[in-house]
Amino acid sequence: MKAISIYNISKLSDVFSLADRNEDFLFIGEENYIPAIEVPFRTDAYAIAFLKRGQLNVTVGLSSGVITGPCLLTMPPYVIRSINKVESNPLLDLILFKEAFFLKNQSDIFSLLKYSFFENEDSHIIPLPEEQIEKFSTIYNLLRTTVHEGHLHAGTIIRSYLNVLLCETDVTASRVTKVNTSTATRTNPLLANFKNLLAKEVLQQHSVRFYASHLNVTPKHLSEVIKELTGRTAGEWIDQTLVLEAKVLLQRKDLSISQISDLLNFTDQSVFGKFFKVNTGMSPLSYRNTLT
Repeated sequence: MKAISIYNISKLSDVFSLADRNEDFLFIGEENYIPAIEVPFRTDAYAIAFLKRGQLNVTVGLSSGVITGPCLLTMPPYVIRSINKVESNPLLDLILFKEAFFLKNQSDIFSLLKYSFFENEDSHIIPLPEEQIEKFSTIYNLLRTTVHEGHLHAGTIIRSYLNVLLCETDVTASRVTKVNTSTATRTNPLLANFKNLLAKEVLQQHSVRFYASHLNVTPKHLSEVIKELTGRTAGEWIDQTLVLEAKVLLQRKDLSISQISDLLNFTDQSVFGKFFKVNTGMSPLSYRNTLT
């Protein structure tokens, strides 16, 4: 009985048969990429994919759809995703990087938080206008060349190209979603840290007190800040994240409802069932039956 798998960068290197063993950054070029993980999974890294041609069936959380190249697909760490090809031979370059890798030698430790395309579900998929395709092709080709050359200063060069990629992605996303980047709201560090901690710990930890303690604030302060920023309390975030986990697990017919209850660390199946019904209006079994 296994929960949703976390594929770190080393494990992804194995999946795609890549020799690179850098644990903080991975480049998967079109020459190596095939949708090889059929079940929902997570990574512990940021990801930006450049789908040059073809179609992919992408699920992020419970949102599913077919994306068509040319476009970018952006995902933050720990979000549940699955990616499957719709047709043969989609062309895709993919980079994954850890926060610590990107922030090395930077004075602004919150610089990644300003990029709303990682957080806003409406901007994970960024269609590329014709005039932008060559620009992103150039950036990814520069990353490919630097990785394959094994340059003495590869880490520094890659971080520079990543910074360019993030800035260009932000500009392109703002044009598509008509959001002015100069007035975009910067993600609050407490909210970002709460969401990251929640993604890592929610299977085992269901109380606001746990998250507040690890973030060095009181439960009241945490809930007030999260409510002000998102319209939902910290407790509501925890409950809705648990519901999402449960719904994804209920899609797996190899797991009984009792096993899912155990994976989500409920005291018994009855408690899990009551929790699920309060938050969704139906029992876990009823929800599962709607999937067939």
